[in-house]
Amino acid sequence: MGKLQEKLDGIKSKESWLEKIKRHIPGYDGYVDRDNSRELDTIIRNQLAQKLEQNKPVISNVVANFTKSGKLFEMQDIDKIEKKNETAIAKFRSAARGYTGAFDVVKIKDEKLNMLYEFDATLLEDVVSVNSMFSELEKLSTAGENVSVQVSNIWKALDTLILKFDERESLLRSEA
Repeated sequence: MGKLQEKLDGIKSKESWLEKIKRHIPGYDGYVDRDNSRELDTIIRNQLAQKLEQNKPVISNVVANFTKSGKLFEMQDIDKIEKKNETAIAKFRSAARGYTGAFDVVKIKDEKLNMLYEFDATLLEDVVSVNSMFSELEKLSTAGENVSVQVSNIWKALDTLILKFDERESLLRSEA
């Protein structure tokens, strides 16, 4: 929870003088904190999606390498991991936000919001790992080496990442 509070304090420090005055209105401070948490949740997920988008030029380079070397059958597998990468990007961008509004039917408590923040933060490690796997794929394709094992590893890593992210949705729907 310490990291979340640091991020929220950082957002608070950028508030205008009017927003700081409004914080003295009873109940308003908690509302603003939850709204800031919601914004932070969206920022984290967008960062994850942007990191996965860094794989797009890598995939293009791999396809170009296969085209140059005449390994056209290898590109079918590359298409599959490209689509899986796109699926992960879409999931990150379209996921439910981590906080509900004042009049929403389902409420998300602060504890769960903190859990979501921590959950999303751990996904960053997985995304960095997937990106390094794509970089290794590019190196292998440049050297003209067999990439089938690396493609399989990327497929599995993306599958795991998507399944892990789906757990986030379950966490949102759970009671607590």
